[in-house]
Amino acid sequence: MIKIRNLTKSFKKLKVLDGLDLDVIPGETLVILGRSGGGKSVLLKHMIGIMKPDEGTIDINDARISELEGPDLYKAVLNMGMLFQGAALFDSMTVEDNIAFFLHEHSSLTEDEIRDRVSHALEIVGLAGTEKKMPSELSGGMRKRAALARLIVYRPSLILYDEPTTGLDPMTSMQINELIVKTQKELKATSIVVTHDILSALYIGDRLALIDKGKIAHIDQPDTFMKIDNPIIEFLRKTISQDPAKVRELR
Repeated sequence: MIKIRNLTKSFKKLKVLDGLDLDVIPGETLVILGRSGGGKSVLLKHMIGIMKPDEGTIDINDARISELEGPDLYKAVLNMGMLFQGAALFDSMTVEDNIAFFLHEHSSLTEDEIRDRVSHALEIVGLAGTEKKMPSELSGGMRKRAALARLIVYRPSLILYDEPTTGLDPMTSMQINELIVKTQKELKATSIVVTHDILSALYIGDRLALIDKGKIAHIDQPDTFMKIDNPIIEFLRKTISQDPAKVRELR
C-alpha cells in the first residue's frame, strides 16, 4: 500500500531522514520506534503531504504523494486519517460537530444519518452522551477518543497515529491501545503508529520498525524485533518488566 524510497529531508544542516526506504503491507498496523528527534513524526508528515522531501519518493495507493500539490494532493490524501498528539479538535465546535465535520463536507448523508453515525462512533470509543460537550470539557484521554471517533465515522483506508498515548496515565494509555486495535478491526484499514511507548508498540503492532540515523534500521514482527542486537532495542527490552510475548497475548 505504501512504498517509500530514498526519502531524504534536512533542516538547515541537520539531516533528519537520510535515504529512508519503507514498505507498508495493506491491512497491517506498523509501529515506528526511535529516539526523540529521530524523524518519526517528520516521516508521517511526508506521508500526508504536509512536508516535501529533499530527495526520494512516496507512493501511496498508486499516487506519488511526494510530487503532488494543491487539489491533486488533497484528492490523494482524502482517504487518509491522522490522530495528532493533541487530538486536533476544533475548540469552537461541540464533540458532535467535530466528529461530523468530514461527513458534512464530503458526504451526501442526511442530518439524521450523520447524527446516527456520530452516536455509533461515540459508543464505540466509550463517549456516548458527550455530543454537546466542548473539547475544553474533556480530559486528554477523552479528547483522544473523540478524535478516534472522528476517524471511525469517515472510514479512511490509511490511519496515521502520532504518539497516541503521550501524556496519558497507564490505564488511559491501555484504553487508547485497545481502541486502536478495535478501530483497526472495525475499519480494516492500514495503520502506522509513531510512539515512544514500547508496551503500546508490542500490544498493537503487527510489525515494529526502528528509525535510526535517518533510516529504517530494523523492521520485523514484535517477537523477532525485540531479540535484535541493537543498543536502542536493548534499552527498550530493559524498560519493560513483562515478557514481550505476554504483552502481545493480552490483545
